[in-house]
Amino acid sequence: MKKLTFASIFMMLAITTLSLFAQDKNFKLSTEKPVAGEQVGVTYNPKGTVLEGKKNITATVYQFCDYQWKKNDITLEKKDTVWTTNFTPASNAALIAFKFKSGKLTDIGQSAAYGWMLFGKDGKNVPGSYAGWAFLRNASVPELFPDFTKDKLLIGDDVVVYWMEQQLKQSPSSKRDIFYPHLKVLKKVDPEKAKKAALKDIAYMKDLTDFTVKDLNNIKRVYAEILENPAAADSMAKVIASIDSAAIKARNPEKLAAFKAMGAERDYKKLMLLNISFLERYPMDKADREFDKANWIDYSKIYGSIIIIASVDRDSVTFKKYVAKAPFATLPNIFYKCMKVPYVSLKSFTAQEAYVYARPMMGRLLQFNEVKPEGFMQTYLDNAGVYADILMHLNKDEQALGFAGAAQQKYEYGNSPLNEVSAILLERNGQKDKLKFVLESAMKKNQMTPLMLEMLKKNYIAENKSEAGYNAYLATLKDVTLNAELESKVKKSMIKKSVPDFNIKSNRAGKMVKLSDLKGKVVVFDFWASWCAPCKAAFPGMNMAVEKYKNDKDVVFYFVDTQEKMKDYEAYVNKYLKDRNFDFNVLFDADAKMSASYGVGPIPHKMVIDKNGLLRFSEVGYMGSPSELVDEISMMVELARKAD
Repeated sequence: MKKLTFASIFMMLAITTLSLFAQDKNFKLSTEKPVAGEQVGVTYNPKGTVLEGKKNITATVYQFCDYQWKKNDITLEKKDTVWTTNFTPASNAALIAFKFKSGKLTDIGQSAAYGWMLFGKDGKNVPGSYAGWAFLRNASVPELFPDFTKDKLLIGDDVVVYWMEQQLKQSPSSKRDIFYPHLKVLKKVDPEKAKKAALKDIAYMKDLTDFTVKDLNNIKRVYAEILENPAAADSMAKVIASIDSAAIKARNPEKLAAFKAMGAERDYKKLMLLNISFLERYPMDKADREFDKANWIDYSKIYGSIIIIASVDRDSVTFKKYVAKAPFATLPNIFYKCMKVPYVSLKSFTAQEAYVYARPMMGRLLQFNEVKPEGFMQTYLDNAGVYADILMHLNKDEQALGFAGAAQQKYEYGNSPLNEVSAILLERNGQKDKLKFVLESAMKKNQMTPLMLEMLKKNYIAENKSEAGYNAYLATLKDVTLNAELESKVKKSMIKKSVPDFNIKSNRAGKMVKLSDLKGKVVVFDFWASWCAPCKAAFPGMNMAVEKYKNDKDVVFYFVDTQEKMKDYEAYVNKYLKDRNFDFNVLFDADAKMSASYGVGPIPHKMVIDKNGLLRFSEVGYMGSPSELVDEISMMVELARKAD
C-alpha cells in the first residue's frame, strides 16, 4: 500500500485552516463551516470518477463522535448531473467523511478524502476533529481506524503526529482522549521523544480528579507499550480491576433503584417529588462519579426536571431553590425551556412573569463566570439578548443595554429581534450616535423590523430636515452581496407545477374564494396556524410585503389558516389580527384539505402562484428578519409576474 508522506502533503497542510479543503469539483458542502448538530447540504458530482454515469448512487457517512466512529447509510437525490442530499451530523460529531457507492464501486475522493471537520457555534473546530481526520486514513491505532479505506489516500505516521499536535494546541483538554493514540504513533516516528512525552502525559493524567476506567486503561497501555514498564502496567491493571463496571454497579443498589423509579414515573407532579427526594438522599456534592457514569445517572437532568416542572407550575419558590444549586450543564436547557419558549415562542409569560424565572437563571450562570466551564460564553451570549428584552420591558435600561451589547458580540447585528431591543434602548436613552450605528449596521445585514425602519426614516429626516434623498440613502446601506445571494437563492428555487383549484371561506364576511377566480394575478399564500409561533413571528415581515403591494391590483395575499386544533379558531384569528393591526385576507382551511392538496406539511409555508395559476415558489420556514422576508417575497412576486 502506497502511503502519502508528510512532504507530499505539506502544501495541503499549509493551506488547511478553518476547514479541510476548499470545495472541489466532485464534492462540496453548502457551507465552509458545517456545525455539529445542524443540517448541511451535500453535493456530489461523479464526473471523472469511477461512478460517472451510474444510475444509482448512495453514500455512507462516517462520523467521528467522542473518539469513536459511527456509520450512517444515506440516500441521494439526482438533480441534473449531480447527486444531492441534506445531512445533519450528530451533535457530538467532530468530523464527517463520505464514501459514495454504486454496486461494488466506491469513491472516497480523488486527491483528498471527501471529509470535513465540524465546527461549534463559536466558529471553532470541534475538539477531536483533527484526530478524526488523521485516523480516518491511518491504521497505526486499529481501534481508531474505520473501514473507510484500505489502500487509497492513506497518510504516514509523521502526518498523524502533526495532526495530533494540532489537536493538542487547539484543545489542550483533549489530551486525556488522545494521549495514548498520539504516543503510540509518535513512538513509531521518534521512540525517544515518545518516552519523554509519555512521562509528562502520565503526570498530567494523574493530576486529574475525575478518573474514568478508560483513562486508567490508557495509562496502563502507555506503561506497557510506550515506556515498556510491565510492573507499572500490572499495578495499574490491579487498580482497574478494583473498580470494574460490575463492582461499580453493585456499590449502591438503593440509589440505582431510586433512579430507576424516576425513569418509570409518568405523572409529572409525582416525578418532581421523586427528583427532590433523590437529591435529598443522594446530594450531588457527595456523588460517586464512577457509579453515576456507569448507571447513566445525570444530576444536570435531575435538576433540570425539577426546575422545568416548577416553571410550568409557576412555583417560583421551588424554581429558585434548585436553580441556585444547579450544575452548569443544566443551564442551557432550562434557559430554553423556562425563558425562551414561554416568553419568545409561546408568549405565555409577560416580561414581569418571565423576569421571576430569568433573573435567578442568569444569576446562577454568572456564578460560573470566573471558572468559565466549556460552553459558558456560548450559553451566556445565546441568552443575553432575550434577557435584555425582558429587562427593557421592565424599564431596567442600564442592565438591558449591557446584556444587549454582550449579545451583539455574537450576532453582530445579524439578529433582527435583538437589533430592535438595542435600538429601542438607545433611542429611549438619547444615545443618538449609537442608535444610528445600530440601525445602519442592521440595515447592512438586512435584519430590520418595521419599527426600526420607522426609526431610521425618522432619524434621517431629523438630520436632513427633509425626506428628500431618503430612498437613495437607504439603497446605499444595503449590502449588494447579501442581496445578490438572496436573489440567486430565490431564482434557483423557482419551480413550475400545477396546483388544484379550491373553494374556501375567507374572513371577508364569509366570502368564498377560488383559485380559478384569481387567474391573471400573482397570488401569495402564507400557510399558518394559531398555535404556530414561527408563523406569527413572520407576520410583521409579511405585513410589510402586503403594504408594499396594497395598491397593485395584480398581486394578492392570502393567509391560509390551516391545521387548526381549537374549536373557536375563527374568532381567535379575527381577534388576534385586529389586536395587532394586521389587515390580512384569511382563508379558513382548518381541516387542512387545501394545504394537503398543495403538499403543505410543516408550517410556516409560503407559496407564490403566477398569473396562469401555476405554482412558482414553495418555501418552508422563516429566516427571522422582517426586512429580509419582504425582499424574498418581493423577488418571488416579480419573478412570478414575468414567468411564462
